[in-house]
Amino acid sequence: MGDDFDRREFLKRSAAAAALVAVTSKTAFAGDEKTLAGSEEVKSLVKIQGKGVPADVGKAVSEALKPLGGMKAFVKKGDKVVLKPNMGFATDASIHATTSPDVVAAVAREVLTCSPSKVLILDVPMRNPEACLRRNGIKAACKGLDVKVVLPTSDRFFVEVDIPKGKILKKVKMLRDVLECDVHIPIPVAKSHMAAGFSGGVKGNMGVILDRESFHSRYELNQAIADLATRIKSPLSILDGIMVMAEGGPAGPGELVAANAIVAGRDVVAVDALGVTLAPLYGRRIKPRQIRHLKKAQKHGVGQLKVSAEKYVQLSM
Repeated sequence: MGDDFDRREFLKRSAAAAALVAVTSKTAFAGDEKTLAGSEEVKSLVKIQGKGVPADVGKAVSEALKPLGGMKAFVKKGDKVVLKPNMGFATDASIHATTSPDVVAAVAREVLTCSPSKVLILDVPMRNPEACLRRNGIKAACKGLDVKVVLPTSDRFFVEVDIPKGKILKKVKMLRDVLECDVHIPIPVAKSHMAAGFSGGVKGNMGVILDRESFHSRYELNQAIADLATRIKSPLSILDGIMVMAEGGPAGPGELVAANAIVAGRDVVAVDALGVTLAPLYGRRIKPRQIRHLKKAQKHGVGQLKVSAEKYVQLSM
């Protein structure tokens, strides 16, 4: 079996661990064992980890952003900002199929300190929008904040766009707000995915298109995900790795691993790649290059699976 996560093999073996390549590694990420805290140089990737992260999520998010230059490095006064968490499943926050409400609220608070003109928290739901908002807790967590939480489903919210760099995906209907915003920030939850191996910010881009079912039925999933990523610019990605759904994703319920981590960075591919290493997936330690859509996104020039040690910082909390 090759390096890639093989969807067909996975489906054939009904979610067995053998669907993932049986290779164990400490990490496939440059600099993962080094701590560069204290350096004033602006970094491109940060992991903050420890039991203090779930205990004080707001502080954890703030500390993770500091080595990157803080939120002010990404959001300017008057900007229209779109935050894109996973919130499209009508499941309780405890399932961790959706982004932690505390993480979403913490990121929103950081954005609001930059005096944006508008902050939208968006995702295209897999289930009934009202049920999603009621159960995942994100809207409740953002109560009192000057943000709007929306799960759009009507065609009027979307516009068809070309994907010039797409290998197989040439056109797609995408949320107008994502296309027109000044800053798009993914806030995915790290989790297993039965078809794509891992779900993070790159896979999460499917939550801004109208017809995600076509990615499974009409296109080769991983290539379509990579193609879509060429059309969405995300200067910052913040990954919720507090509890990782190690199997049973994307909807769950499934086995949960307390990784107690938040990963933030300027490169959505690099953030996802580090997210892959936070916990075993389907009982195996997976290398980022084994996640096919990440490898393909790197080939497209969307981002890199590795960063230099000088650009990475690991913090404890």
